This record gives sequence, C-alpha cells and structure tokens, in this order.
Amino acid sequence: MASAWDFDVAVIGGGPGGSSAATALARRGRTVLLLERDRFPRFHIGESQLPWSNEVFRALDVHDAIAEAGFVKKWGASFRTVDGATEQYADFQFAAETPSPQTFQVPRATFDEVLLRHSERSGAKVLEEHRALDAAFEPDGVVLRFVGPDDTEQAVRVGFVVDASGRTGFLTKKLGHHEFDPVLRNIAVHAQYEGIPRLEGRRAGDIRMFTRADMGWIWLIPISQSVTSVGAVIPQSVHRRESKAVPEDSLTHYLTGTAGLAPLLAHARRVSPARFDADYSYLGSSLAGDRWIAVGDAAAFLDPIFSTGVLLAMQAGLEAAEAIDDSLREGEPARHRFAACERLVRQRYHHFRRFAVGFYDPYFRDLWFRPASRLGIFGAILSVLAGNWRPSWMTRQRIRFFFTLVALRRFFRLPVTSGRIPEP
Repeated sequence: MASAWDFDVAVIGGGPGGSSAATALARRGRTVLLLERDRFPRFHIGESQLPWSNEVFRALDVHDAIAEAGFVKKWGASFRTVDGATEQYADFQFAAETPSPQTFQVPRATFDEVLLRHSERSGAKVLEEHRALDAAFEPDGVVLRFVGPDDTEQAVRVGFVVDASGRTGFLTKKLGHHEFDPVLRNIAVHAQYEGIPRLEGRRAGDIRMFTRADMGWIWLIPISQSVTSVGAVIPQSVHRRESKAVPEDSLTHYLTGTAGLAPLLAHARRVSPARFDADYSYLGSSLAGDRWIAVGDAAAFLDPIFSTGVLLAMQAGLEAAEAIDDSLREGEPARHRFAACERLVRQRYHHFRRFAVGFYDPYFRDLWFRPASRLGIFGAILSVLAGNWRPSWMTRQRIRFFFTLVALRRFFRLPVTSGRIPEP
C-alpha cells in the first residue's frame, strides 16, 4: 500500500524532536515531509545543552556540524545558595558514566536551524511557514491537510504522522490531553543581555544558577561571545503576588531581589524583549496510536531546572524513527508497535522529574550544597545532571542513597542553611 502514499511519514514541527525524527527516517531511506509553521531561524528558549546529547548528535551524524558552528563550549554548571555566598560547581568531567563531558550553550535560533538543514541534506522535504490543519486517519494511511504562507490549503496522503508540534500538541491534544504536573507549577520570564562578566578559561561557558528563598531560581547562560540569556523561574503562587505589568518589569524585579546577582548585572544591557512562559510540566495522556506518535514538547515538558528538554526531544525522535521504519516495513503501524517508545518517554520524564522536584525541596538543596565525594555519590548525581537517563546498577544505588539521606534529614527536621523551610 506504500505506493499510494505521497510520503512515508509526515513530521509536524521542525524543532529538535521533529528534525531528529525526520533526519533518522530519511537516512533510513524513508520519504519524509516536514511541516514547520515558522520560518527559521526563529527564537526559542532552551539554550543550555547536556553532555549526553552528544550521543544523539553522533547517531544523527550532525555532531561535526554542531561542533563547527562556533557555539559556546559548556563543561559544567554552578549553583549559588540563597544568600549568594556559597557556590556548588558541577563539573561534568567528574560525572559518572558520561562519555564526553563537554557540550554546548546555543542560541536556539541557530542551533535549531543547523538541525533542520541537516534534515534537508539527509533527504527530508522541509516546508517552512506551513501549518498543519487536520489529520484524517484511515486503515491504510493518513490524509494530512495543511496551509502555506499564501493561505492555499493542500492535502497529502502519508503512511504515518509524527507530532513534534511542541506545546501546541497537534495530535496529543486532539487524541488525548496534556496532564499537568501538580507539583511543578512555575513560570519563567527571560531576556538576553550584554555586559555580563564571565568566569575565566574553561568555565567561561558555565551556566550559572542562583537559588531564591521562595524556591525559585535565576539562570545566566552565555550563548555567544557577548550575549547572555538571563531568566527567572518563579513559583506560580509567587508570581501571582509579585508580577508586574510587563515581562521586562517582572524580570527586573526578580533579578534585583536575588542575592549575589548585583555585581554581575551592574553593567548589563538588555538586548532583546523580555518573554514570559508558563513552565508547567506535563505528560501527554496518549503519546502514540495507530499511525502516529508524539515526540518532544508535544509529548511531555519537564521543568527546565536541569536543561533536559532538547535531549529528551531528540532521543525520543531518534527512537520513534526506528520504530516507525520497522512498523512500516512490517506493514503494521499500530499503537502496540510503539509501546516501548512511549514507555521510554515516560520513564525518562519520571527519572529526571525526581531531581527537578527535589531541587525545589530545601532538604534536597541543602544536601546538594554539602557534597561528599566519598562513595561516588556526588559523581552519580552529576551523571544525571549531565543527562544520564540509563545509569548503571551501582550509580542507581548511589542515587538512591542520596535520596535516602534527603528523606532522613526531612524526617528529623534537621537544620537547613541553604534554603528556607516551608511554613507548617
């Protein structure tokens, strides 16, 4: 029946998840149509990458293009206590089971375009400024309607659809819904600045994070030789009380109210508009079905505290492509063929969610700022921060021991010095 299709696969969305799926499918010999509603390059948040993303870059044969793009090299991250006095440095070279500790800080406009053009070179047909309208599922194919920049409606018949439409959730919301996390309810407001000093040498590319007494945090990410991405992640309840009339004023308010930032912002100049995002974490109720699968933010979004977004999206895109190719070859693109892909997305989400939730727990934070190198516990935690989503048995035991210590400190209500204790 494949001869009746215009394309084997249509991918809705050209971000990292969509471009990864398109590239991997095209490299397997599949005909791929990728629809992207914007014209690249375009702005997107999520600039800080993780070392484990390098493995996906290599699998897609795009690592060299990324390495040659001139992005800022990232070797680690630093975290500041609420009073701004104590820094904890996470150096990825000490992260257990991390194949290559150096990764990148990227302007997503440039980074995403590198990935999308690689999809084109790999053989995918990319249509920018084209928006998907509807997908009609039939036993032997999918009729996909879309509209281009001239408002002319078109339709193609494909064998399979990948929903990589981000939070729009082209299919995940049509065929299910996003289940929001009841714990991770934060907002983010962010902008780009020049004039922010950096550390020297290898640490010039660090992401720097400043914790706040309200359990929010600030990021500073160097995304070019002169530009730094600056953002505040604030609990929704705090933002309802303290937000200002415009995002620029809200961002200024949160920055000036964070200890330790003043020296870094003394000569800072904002060079972009401030933008607001509701960083509500969620999982799709259904991530796959007969002739479709969701990847990236269409499937799930996790709090940005540990910069897992691009890794999760690209890994899912790579795995989805393999499953799609196999299912089409076997003539059975039914939901049960994608159970493993869906299970992995959920497992990775919950694996990293445990640490994201932990970071908003003052007992977790307090122990994080008192690292013990003995027993390899710190290296095990670093491995997760580096993107390790399949830790060895020994690393899992060390992580479990860390969380046991957190639970014991909470149970005995031990004093916390690096964060506040919530009111009873």
